[in-house]
Amino acid sequence: MHLHESVFFGIVFFLLGIFFAPAMNLSGMSASVVVIAGSLGWIAYKKGSVRLGWLATLALMGILGGLYWTGYNVHQQDQIAPLIGTQAAIRAHVIEVRKMENSQRLIVRLDEPHTGRLSVVARAYPTVAYGDALVLTGNIQRPKEDSWRFLLKDALFATMQFPEVDRVKRNDGNPIVTRLFAIRRSAVETYKRTLPADEAALLAGITLGERAEFDWEFRENMANSGTTHLVALSGYNISVVAEAILLACGLLLRRTAAFYATLGAVVGFVVMAGAEASVVRAAIMGSIVLLATHIGRTHSMRNAIAISACAMVLYNPNVLRYDLGFQLSFVALIGIIYVKPYLDAYIKRKKSGVLNWRENLSGTLSAQLMVFPILMQSIGSFSLVSLASNIVILSFIPVTMGLGFLIAAIGFVAVPLATIPAWGVSVLLQYEIGVIELFGAYKGFAMPMTGVLLLFYYAVVGGILLYLRHRKTQILGDA
Repeated sequence: MHLHESVFFGIVFFLLGIFFAPAMNLSGMSASVVVIAGSLGWIAYKKGSVRLGWLATLALMGILGGLYWTGYNVHQQDQIAPLIGTQAAIRAHVIEVRKMENSQRLIVRLDEPHTGRLSVVARAYPTVAYGDALVLTGNIQRPKEDSWRFLLKDALFATMQFPEVDRVKRNDGNPIVTRLFAIRRSAVETYKRTLPADEAALLAGITLGERAEFDWEFRENMANSGTTHLVALSGYNISVVAEAILLACGLLLRRTAAFYATLGAVVGFVVMAGAEASVVRAAIMGSIVLLATHIGRTHSMRNAIAISACAMVLYNPNVLRYDLGFQLSFVALIGIIYVKPYLDAYIKRKKSGVLNWRENLSGTLSAQLMVFPILMQSIGSFSLVSLASNIVILSFIPVTMGLGFLIAAIGFVAVPLATIPAWGVSVLLQYEIGVIELFGAYKGFAMPMTGVLLLFYYAVVGGILLYLRHRKTQILGDA
């Protein structure tokens, strides 16, 4: 087995160990698997069997992944455990803020003498920002049953509900991150000052993933129409935008220069969005798709995907099992790289069509085929009209984002001047809102999706891809 194959399968079994760790009793199982793996290794050594040696190594990689997940979460829990069940006044620094309709959701890092992180649901006022030093007074509790999975993706094991909030100091965080969030807030404010409220909210969602201003009805319409990903900053979303930017740059620059210019645009996008962990993960996923398009060898991207996923999971192993955004980005990326080329062979036999609809269809369908079972398992429904809505809306998203960035950039200098490009983007936003509301009238269908069905679905898709690949190899061989 070649080195690149060894690395790939080693990472895959490490990730599988992390994914299945929450459902296993590793304390007893680890010892059993280690004994079995050790026995296989000893037999392999005695008989000179490379295959048995590899089986032993892969089993150990799986156990190593499970132990890594366990150790990471035990460490996070031990930090906050002494405070759970107490009423306290604690000092903390804000590291993440999400504005909701009537509240603020914060993640704070506790200051000495305490350590660890805490989830806080605070009242809408006083508003706080990244880097603010706070004194929080209230009850510290374990997460409720309906929210613990959501919090576990960020390794949060304790929460405070509507504590008293006293700000001690502003902007006391990392100066670079503070500046990035200031840029984000400035961009959102510029949108509000140059566009109607509903259009400003959608533009902030598309360019920055900001959804605080969406009302319940609009959120429901996006879910029903299958367009929520437009404001989710997923790897799929970024890859669509990146490919469109690459196409536009290709009209003016050489191929390599266009590629690097597009990567620069992705980096700028991350900066504008505040460089949050979820945005960085999505940018990495989107950049892999961009790289696959650039080198024209999608089969060689297997290790790049595996190594990137492993790096992100090492930083926080909980994202693999509990972060829906990470899962959707990951499987959509696999769909675009491995499924889309086969769909292109049937869909793109002619010219791209009006508004590049064939490209949008193959890209959307390849991603939808892969995310379908995860959406059914986690959300419980799937949009029947998502293909149609995405075909007629995706072509306009890159232009919308480009104008959104331009408005934000001009707004840093003079907000009145930003109204000029705002006139153009307003037309696009009205169209996009109209599409979302039109298709949002059709609700998705629901069906149960168990873990067994999910694995069966992906096994069938994988089998079909292997068959098509084998058939393609045979055809090339006969030729």
